[in-house]
Amino acid sequence: MVEILNPMVRFAVLGSGSSANAYIFEYKGFSFIIDNGFSCREVLRRTVKLGFDPDNLKYLVLTHTHSDHLKGMEVLSRKLQLPLVRHHELDMFSHCRGGLAGEIDAVPGEKLQLGPLTLHPFETSHDSFGSLSYAFELGDKRFCLITDTGVITKEMMKYAVHSDILFLEANYSPEMLENGPYPWHLKKRIFSDQGHLSNDDAIDFLNHLSQVKSSRLAEVYFCHLSGTNNEPEVLEEQLRSELIWKGRYEICPKGVAVLGGYSGSIS
Repeated sequence: MVEILNPMVRFAVLGSGSSANAYIFEYKGFSFIIDNGFSCREVLRRTVKLGFDPDNLKYLVLTHTHSDHLKGMEVLSRKLQLPLVRHHELDMFSHCRGGLAGEIDAVPGEKLQLGPLTLHPFETSHDSFGSLSYAFELGDKRFCLITDTGVITKEMMKYAVHSDILFLEANYSPEMLENGPYPWHLKKRIFSDQGHLSNDDAIDFLNHLSQVKSSRLAEVYFCHLSGTNNEPEVLEEQLRSELIWKGRYEICPKGVAVLGGYSGSIS
């Protein structure tokens, strides 16, 4: 029997928000996952339900060691024998004492080639040592992931403007955070340069990109929305009134999976 491999790049936000984050990308029988804040069982259930074959997974890629990104990585790595790509200075033993199937160094500013995947790691400003994110090429698509950072850098701008698809954090509404139930020290952390991007930050970022004539960015997924300090409806209202950038966008609420252009609840 001849296996017919899907020639198109497929991807999904397996889950996004303050509790658990995971993304999957697939091309011609090759796939990888960025982050996994779910249990191993849950992330595989979501993977299968959205039509991805776990047998095609080749690598796991980590942005940083906060539990909503790392929680299920260790078991997933061992179960499927997948090496973990992480910041080259991270000591993973202190986070994954049971061991990983292998580790691969990601050095900020240095290209990393993994089969058909080309990764471009870049530093983020977050309160987690060795915090990274990635721009990458897979098949004929260019992607960029910008979450868990308190500031936008020129390097992020450069990668975003040369990407087809951007996953962009819109973690909180400043008004909801300021007037919400969090204690002041936690509010201060989120507002800080080592915290998260707000709705305002995300919109300003895209509006700035809209002024770059050479930009190829066509699609944006707003992700990592706080379950306490943001709502999809709040972000949508702000986008309609303030967003100048023209392109397709999708808001990824907590508990909803987004698969290459459409969204559906995962239960």
